[in-house]
Amino acid sequence: MLDLDSLRIFVTAAETENFTRTAQRLHMSQPSVSQHIQNLEQQLGIDLFERHGRRVDLSTAGASLLPLVQEMLRAGRQVEEAALALSGEVAGLITLGCSTSSGKYVVPRVLARYREMYPQVQAAVRVGPRSQVIDWLLAGEADIGITSHRIERSGLHYRRFFEDKISLVVPADHPWAQREIIQAKDLYGERFIFREATAGTQMAVIESLDTLGVDIDHLECVLVLDNSEAIVMAVEENLGVAFVPLVTAERCMTWGHIKAVPVEGMSITRWLYLVDNANRSRTPAVNAFWSYVEELQRITLTRRHASQSAIAEHACDAPSVAFQAPPERPQPSLN
Repeated sequence: MLDLDSLRIFVTAAETENFTRTAQRLHMSQPSVSQHIQNLEQQLGIDLFERHGRRVDLSTAGASLLPLVQEMLRAGRQVEEAALALSGEVAGLITLGCSTSSGKYVVPRVLARYREMYPQVQAAVRVGPRSQVIDWLLAGEADIGITSHRIERSGLHYRRFFEDKISLVVPADHPWAQREIIQAKDLYGERFIFREATAGTQMAVIESLDTLGVDIDHLECVLVLDNSEAIVMAVEENLGVAFVPLVTAERCMTWGHIKAVPVEGMSITRWLYLVDNANRSRTPAVNAFWSYVEELQRITLTRRHASQSAIAEHACDAPSVAFQAPPERPQPSLN
């Protein structure tokens, strides 16, 4: 009979390619990890890894067995979670893959309240590029993805989740910080900090600037960073100005270190999507998460309708006032 603990250690070692890091992640000693792997290799009669000093690589046999072992562990976890669900409890592990800086700020808030309702559920968040998040979903290594771009694959189901607003931010002592709005032409001659060209934020900024007739290639770029948090810190240090998702900048804005400055005619709004793989069965913990999100969206929609009704009552004598219909699926309330 295969030992499940040894199989879990094998999977973690395959991910880290280092027995010491495996031991640290699993809160074990390195010799214990090595012993588990050796016992498993002896039981199977094959070498699972090729040793190269401290680094290890999966052998050809190990690479062939890894997907089967991962599926076996997932099945075992589903059995345990289903048994708890039958007893009226929701428990288990839910793994979210996130490809956006905004998602990294929104997800902890949502998960914190979700776990208040289901304290026996453990949550893990993996951060990577959009393509990697999709690969995790397809491979069953993530239960739910959070992304700003839809990548169509068989079985993937997308749901609008959070409305992400991108704004120009400047240091608190920048001349623009005292202005209510700036013109698009004012952007020329300023120093900018940008995301890499393939980042969702940067793609949205390029598209919006293009509609205003602003050629981003003619803006002075002093720095390119691969995450929005680092960009906010760089703006705070007066290295330049930048376009960032407001959710990543709100803390520094609250402290008064930076300020958002509107650009006339420029409004960048994008949706973050929740996505799951319909080809894989949902665990009770994942089903509970989707139900929780749907309830958040229902509450938000109810509040919006109530707010619009109140506005309409006050504006009954002003027929020229236009109201925008709520989006297809409202963002969850995070207050």
